Amino acid sequence: MKELQQFVEVARRRSISAAAKHLNISQPALSRSIQKLEESYGAPLFVRNGAGVELSVFGTALYSRAVRILPAIEEARDEIAQLQGRSRAILRIGAGDLWGLVILPQVTRRFAETHSNSVVHVEIVDETERLQGLRDGIYDLAFGTFVSRQDTTSALRFEPLVSQGTYVYADRNHPLVGRKPVGRQDLFDQRWISPGYEDDMGPSYLGGQPRDFAARVDTVMHAVQLLRDSPFLMSASSGFVRLFADLGIRTVDMGDGAGMGSLQESGAVYPVRALEKPVLRDFLRLARQFAPETSLVVPAS
Repeated sequence: MKELQQFVEVARRRSISAAAKHLNISQPALSRSIQKLEESYGAPLFVRNGAGVELSVFGTALYSRAVRILPAIEEARDEIAQLQGRSRAILRIGAGDLWGLVILPQVTRRFAETHSNSVVHVEIVDETERLQGLRDGIYDLAFGTFVSRQDTTSALRFEPLVSQGTYVYADRNHPLVGRKPVGRQDLFDQRWISPGYEDDMGPSYLGGQPRDFAARVDTVMHAVQLLRDSPFLMSASSGFVRLFADLGIRTVDMGDGAGMGSLQESGAVYPVRALEKPVLRDFLRLARQFAPETSLVVPAS
């Protein structure tokens, strides 16, 4: 069971080193585990490429079954433990940065006050991992954008809860903070930090034009640490204004509301069958209540 779980994690991340970091084990130990699994099946499960590893034809056959078997076994184990009074109900959530850092902490605190026999696990991951995690049964519920709504085969429901714009942020002592007016060319003359998004992520007035990136990191909070006391700029959700202000980060004012850019819907994503779980329904109800109260995030219509 342990080797199978590790195999699925490597397949999801397409990297032994990234999977080892997530699993909090050494890379050699994970490599030995995968090798042991390959020996037991008598076939190579992964093929190495320049970027890491990918599933072989044999690995694909195993993965398609493992992602169905493992969640079912885990659910059975949890249900048995709960029936015996030895365990608490577990709600596993995959969230985008805005939800994980700004909205869900308040929701989780309120949920914990009334659900002493439940445990909430929140992991901040990108949209691709959130959706795959829902399909594979790794997450019960996800929060964030749902750009892939055209995929109608996934049996996932998207419930918009807020709409967010995009601001340009900088350290409070940056020369563009407080300056009016700030023109587009002023922004293109600066160096930027990418907080784990696509490089063309930004307000519409940037026109998708290439910018000079000084650093690309994998989390918003890592980007904020780089942004503090630096000459760089960063694009991120309008919902971060209050959190960033506490960390000494301010918005760059473009005037006339231009800084918000186009709005993007964000909300809850879940398999329809997941609503059968009372603990999930209760958490979702609180999310509906608190999400629209988040500063500078516009409730979805």
